[in-house]
Amino acid sequence: MSQFDALFQPLNINKLTIRNRVVSTAHAEVYATDDGMTTERYVKYYEEKSKGGCGLCICGGSSVVSIDSPQGWWKSVNLSTDRIIPHFQNLADAVHKHGGHIMIQITHMGRRSR
Repeated sequence: MSQFDALFQPLNINKLTIRNRVVSTAHAEVYATDDGMTTERYVKYYEEKSKGGCGLCICGGSSVVSIDSPQGWWKSVNLSTDRIIPHFQNLADAVHKHGGHIMIQITHMGRRSR
């Protein structure tokens, strides 16, 4: 028995079972379009993590949450519009296809600007 065996054991959080304890935390992948929608590269980035065995991917980090927050220069996802919903469904489907789970860390850009 290895000291790292627990890393590869499932983790139950309420009704959700994550296949292992390997987590990719949120960071600025900056793969969104100019108007803040996910791209094929964005989806493939997380799909490959799931395919490689990551149990939980956390995307997002700093994301636009208000129409007056800067977004274009940061290439972050735009959460101020429901247009993002089908993009996130596509992202979730790609990650789930390989047995992983995904969530988003929602923070705001605050008063950042050029």
